[in-house]
Amino acid sequence: MKHMKLHKSLLTALCLSIGLYLLYSWSQRIPDIIVESKSITDIYTYIKPNEYNKNLLVIFDIDNTIGKTPTNFGSDQWFYAMRNQLRASGKSDQEVLDILLPTVFHIQFNTWLVPVEKDTVEVINNLQKKGVSVVALTARSLELAHRTIEQLHHLGIYFTKTDPHECPIKYGNKKPGLYIDGIIFSGNYDKGEMLVNWFKQIKYRPTKIIFIDDKLKNIQSVEKALHNRDYPFIGIRYGYADEQVRNFSLESVAAEQEQFFTEHPFPKILAAP
Repeated sequence: MKHMKLHKSLLTALCLSIGLYLLYSWSQRIPDIIVESKSITDIYTYIKPNEYNKNLLVIFDIDNTIGKTPTNFGSDQWFYAMRNQLRASGKSDQEVLDILLPTVFHIQFNTWLVPVEKDTVEVINNLQKKGVSVVALTARSLELAHRTIEQLHHLGIYFTKTDPHECPIKYGNKKPGLYIDGIIFSGNYDKGEMLVNWFKQIKYRPTKIIFIDDKLKNIQSVEKALHNRDYPFIGIRYGYADEQVRNFSLESVAAEQEQFFTEHPFPKILAAP
């Protein structure tokens, strides 16, 4: 009987200790922050003076966050409008990609990007000069990887300056992703899942993450994937291009689209069926 009472007392103490530990851990957890911004320089607001080092990871989306096409033709909003139009015509998602992706590749290989804001390149370079780990996370297809690097170099952006590690290819849960020159290409897969797979592969653990993307779903995806951690996450939903996206129509770029394909005709191997 005495042993049973002792066992019960020890079990009660253990349960109490675990409960207190969990309560303490919960109370110490820094809440996530997701904010709206229309200025790339707002990133500085969320960095303390003593955080400018390699343990801070700042992640940038590319399209409509770092760069954009010079006009609406070939832009991110053009792509989604074309996709929706093809879906509405009865095409399956695979048929949409088979038709649309060769066109997207052709446009990107014949187009340079321009910065979304005049301060964009300076902000990225400044963070790198201060020793912050800076990478990009994009939904661009893997086939555009080297062209994307060329486009960013043309802007004066080199993510190789402070990217934490080099690991060319990641196959997470049989989902291909590419990490090259400081850029994670997630393709058609979840950005959050790709980022976590990358962390696991390179055994990297930042002390804080700031992620800036023009699409809220991507920020929420990364936040969700990073739920099991004890360091802060700040997601910046970047809305500088919101008005341009909101006012876009395919009709507004029809003439420009026709002129582009007159000047840059499809190679026969890429011609849409």
